[in-house]
Amino acid sequence: MVDVQQAGSKVVVNTSSVSELRVACDNGLREFLKSRGYEEMHTHTDVKLVLGYLGALFCAIDFAYSWKYPFSQTKWFSYISVSVYAVTSALALVYSYAVQRDTFFVGYNKAKGHIVSAGSRSKQNDPTYRLTLTTRPIRGRQDPPVFNSKPVELKQPFTAWFYSDGEFDSAKFNEDIDSAISTLLAKKTD
Repeated sequence: MVDVQQAGSKVVVNTSSVSELRVACDNGLREFLKSRGYEEMHTHTDVKLVLGYLGALFCAIDFAYSWKYPFSQTKWFSYISVSVYAVTSALALVYSYAVQRDTFFVGYNKAKGHIVSAGSRSKQNDPTYRLTLTTRPIRGRQDPPVFNSKPVELKQPFTAWFYSDGEFDSAKFNEDIDSAISTLLAKKTD
């Protein structure tokens, strides 16, 4: 469990834990984008929840059916429910690895007409934050904006945004993120 302490608006983390540093940066980016008018979309979470609830629903129906009738009459449904649970769990796992990957934020801005996705990575013993930002227009919009379609990658050591005591320098982080977002949303010049 990652323990990020907030004292007022001050975020303090354990500087020897790369996962805590990454989570603090992810949360900082999420708050920055929300302050810029982006509303978070929860599509990835919704897909995994539906798959999980579907598998659990089959198991609950199997439990109720097995409660009322003896096992010899219900074992066929137990085979089905366990199979459905295994398949939905596998689908959720495949969705996480193949579709969601390391994306932690997907948000849209109706006024600007686009969706921004943010994914981050960090390696266990490498204190470098790797952020990938992508954008695409909102589907169905009459006048979709034309952006630079290449993803923007930001690679920065955590020491650029954290003091030695673990306090997060949100002003410096926001400045770097604002620069990356500006590069991402720069109009194409063809």
